[in-house]
Amino acid sequence: MLHSVRSRLLVIIIPSALFIWLCSAVLTYLDTKKEFNQLFDAQLAQSGQVLLNLGRHEYVESKQRRLENQAPERRLTNEPVKDGSLLSDSFIELAHHYKKDLAFQLWFNQNKLILRSKNTPSTPMSNTFEGFSDEIINSNKWRVFSVQSDDGLIRAQMAESYSARENISFSVVSHTMFPLLMTIPILGLALWLVVTIGFSPLSRITNELQSLSPKDLQKIDTEDIPSEVIPVTLALNRVISNLQEAFSTERRFTSDAAHELRTPLAVLKTHAEVALHATEQEERDNALRQLVRGVNRATRLVEQLLTLARLDPETSLKGAKRFDLFIVAENVISEEALVALDKNIDISLNGTRGKFVFGSSAAISVLMRNLINNAIRYTPKNGIVKIMITRINESIIFSVADSGPGIPATERQKVFERFYRQLGTKVAGSGLGLSIVTRIADLHDLIFELAESEFSGLLINVKFKPMDREPK
Repeated sequence: MLHSVRSRLLVIIIPSALFIWLCSAVLTYLDTKKEFNQLFDAQLAQSGQVLLNLGRHEYVESKQRRLENQAPERRLTNEPVKDGSLLSDSFIELAHHYKKDLAFQLWFNQNKLILRSKNTPSTPMSNTFEGFSDEIINSNKWRVFSVQSDDGLIRAQMAESYSARENISFSVVSHTMFPLLMTIPILGLALWLVVTIGFSPLSRITNELQSLSPKDLQKIDTEDIPSEVIPVTLALNRVISNLQEAFSTERRFTSDAAHELRTPLAVLKTHAEVALHATEQEERDNALRQLVRGVNRATRLVEQLLTLARLDPETSLKGAKRFDLFIVAENVISEEALVALDKNIDISLNGTRGKFVFGSSAAISVLMRNLINNAIRYTPKNGIVKIMITRINESIIFSVADSGPGIPATERQKVFERFYRQLGTKVAGSGLGLSIVTRIADLHDLIFELAESEFSGLLINVKFKPMDREPK
């Protein structure tokens, strides 16, 4: 089985070229044979007419000579001519120059043979008095032309063997096709070179792909590439781009995880050692409580790192569909309600159902959870967290307002950076929450704004495009 496109093309093209050449040879032979038959028929008719005219001329001259010499009239109807006395010596000599593939007969008064070639029988070659006919003479096929004088006294028959015609036609065709036959190897070599040159861009792409490595992923140059190969090249470049993003994300995740986990793990180790060496129960219990809080913080950090790692490689939304934003918000708030109750925070959801958007409901729930959890964590006890879902013109806005310390206008852009945390908040965190929100917003083509809330805290507005019906 051939796996090479070049070999497959050569296997198809070369036999096809040979088949076309063979068909051309056969058609040339048949056409040449037809043309030669017409030409031979014309020559045969012309020779028959010449033979008839010569016979009439010789007959008239011999008759005049007898009258002039007062020779007794010979009864031609009863006595065959064997020595050609009715014809001149020059005409008899002409008969000896005909080849064996050409035959003739000259008849007088329909039944008297007065002249014939050596290769003809003594009987008429054809029973046809005028025109062409195909006859079998001496077990060979002949083409016979018969013609007679107007008075019907003299009849001439010229014949030519079909074997002679076949030989001449084959000779002409063979001499014509032989040079073309000699060019077949040259044609095969030319086809091989053309296919090889035509596939040179693929060879170049193959060499570039073989030279790629995880540390050096370069896109394939699309310059001087045939249009048929460009879609493949663009698809490969997209794969390479995705691999670059994936490797970059992996390196960034590894670096971020190593950087962020180093401190929590060191703190956990310290608390564990304090609890291990504590001599008093109260000191041990306090160290264990700190250890549990440290484990919780480390767990949340790992979860956020993993969430961010899963979002980074995505270039398109998988499982996107139309869903009600209000229902997703209700589910997220129900999950975060216990955290709000622990701090006696008044958390509320304002809006109505029927706010449909298009996207990944799971990703949007992660976005909401991070925004609501951040609001609860940064809002002091007995504070307020207000969630609103409204439709304004052509946008559906998801808002989270809290009564926490807020973020100064000069630092609102920095909070979107990874691991950035505002100083002086006294709230444990990793600085990844809004980075995750930013990534999800980019995937859904969302717009979000940070401002001061009505409670002097932070207000975050996320703008969605409404989706009143399922896209086609």
